[in-house]
Amino acid sequence: MRIAVIGAGPAGISLGYFLKGTKNEVTIYEGLDTLGKKPCAWGVLKGIENYVTIPKESIISEIKGFKIFYDNKLIYDIRGRENLGYIVDKPLFLEKLSEGLDLKRNSKVQIEGNKIKVNGKNEGEEFDKIVLANGHYSLSKDLTIPAIQFITDHEIDNETVEMYFYSDLLGYGWVFPEREGSKIGIGGYANVDFLKEKLKTLVKGNTRAFQGARVSDFGVLEERLNGNYIGEALGTVYAITGEGIRPSIITSKIFAESLLEEKDFKKEFKKSKLYWTLQKHAEIIQYVKRSNNIKALEKVLMKSDPDMVLKFAMGDFDKIDLLKMFGRMIFG
Repeated sequence: MRIAVIGAGPAGISLGYFLKGTKNEVTIYEGLDTLGKKPCAWGVLKGIENYVTIPKESIISEIKGFKIFYDNKLIYDIRGRENLGYIVDKPLFLEKLSEGLDLKRNSKVQIEGNKIKVNGKNEGEEFDKIVLANGHYSLSKDLTIPAIQFITDHEIDNETVEMYFYSDLLGYGWVFPEREGSKIGIGGYANVDFLKEKLKTLVKGNTRAFQGARVSDFGVLEERLNGNYIGEALGTVYAITGEGIRPSIITSKIFAESLLEEKDFKKEFKKSKLYWTLQKHAEIIQYVKRSNNIKALEKVLMKSDPDMVLKFAMGDFDKIDLLKMFGRMIFG
């Protein structure tokens, strides 16, 4: 089968990685000259090792602790000896995963049936399948939220990440270690000016760069479970924490296995724990939006067991865990 993948982010590259050496011929088209340019904190939580090899040279640090703040006050400091995940150099990580793949850079694509145009020119050959892995670019604004971040020289414990939640913002802030400092950002259901004001309270050190992007925040889009979308274009981002790299890679693994085993992707994906946990994150965000009650999240964060909060953030929870944290509000 000849497959065109549009977009060389974590979803697109990992799909090529999983299908490399199989009977499928995959070509990945990327509109930019380099990989991993979309701004993000570059955090990848544990479990990713079950799907791809993380090149050692792409690991900036191992995550062994989480600090969770509410209105800039520390409420949890969770730390152990166990590795909880990684901060990776995302561009380098994707470059290493792309080795041996048919990757065409600087290729802006238009789809015409089962053919594509690249930079305005017909490719000529037909594809058996065209898969969209172009992230938030394929989504309307009402399905995404703005996110901004500064890269600064402020040094933090490189084994600890910080997450920030607020009584007046449905969203989240973060401080993640970087090779020479930290990434300090915020995203949520607010305009960019409001986010910039919030971010001023977090930023420390000298600013080296300012970045912005939009992030999917509505959970998995059911109408896109048709075998033509993967990754953030499908909505595979944890709505409460913004984690997207790991879910995108897992989605591509399910997609690849469905293709190789000639199974229905929609059925296989909806059976996965990933789908269920992504949707529960999204349902909680939608509940808070409908009820206009951000304090509902506050109560959960303030009163739940710290280890339970961590499990929820990592998508490693079940129905019993949700009942303990949120009661029956998300099972209605």
